[in-house]
Amino acid sequence: MKKLLFVVFSVFVMLQAQAAIISFDLRGKAGNGLLNGNENPAVTGGTGGEIGTGISFNDATLVLSIDVGWGSANGFMDLSGNTILGHLHGPTLDGGTAAFTENAGVKYTLHTLPQWNNSASSGGFNGSISILPGDVPALLNGQFYFNAHTTLNSGGEIRGNLVVVPEPSAVGLSILGLGAILVWRRRRAS
Repeated sequence: MKKLLFVVFSVFVMLQAQAAIISFDLRGKAGNGLLNGNENPAVTGGTGGEIGTGISFNDATLVLSIDVGWGSANGFMDLSGNTILGHLHGPTLDGGTAAFTENAGVKYTLHTLPQWNNSASSGGFNGSISILPGDVPALLNGQFYFNAHTTLNSGGEIRGNLVVVPEPSAVGLSILGLGAILVWRRRRAS
């Protein structure tokens, strides 16, 4: 029995030591996705959202992978014009926590990267960026948002906060697994 408990505990420790890939959804005050109604204040314009692989974060390498699109070619409404800027906004020293109803400063510029497509009808971003260690808590707390800006809506036309998709607890699953093993062993011994 002690050997079995040691094996279960060892597997649990190894699982905890591995990098976690954390998935995100885009959400805001007007709903899910990259919406013009998620802007503060809301604007008139197109829509967008996650496509392909969506949004995920590797907590070991601190790499955030983003696959979002907008416009009719991606199944959304076209923007009012091609994008002129694109960023991840988040808490900065000059204020703003980037809550759904709050604006915050630019943390990471995306529109200068080669993976940015500024097209109003088929645009998007499919690439990865490195997140600074000090920004990880705010990222995991939903305090970052994706924002694409156009000439008509220079403050931002579509926006969505990055919100962690809940995952089952590894600890809870391990306890359930250990309990199942103990029940199996008890029945086998009887």
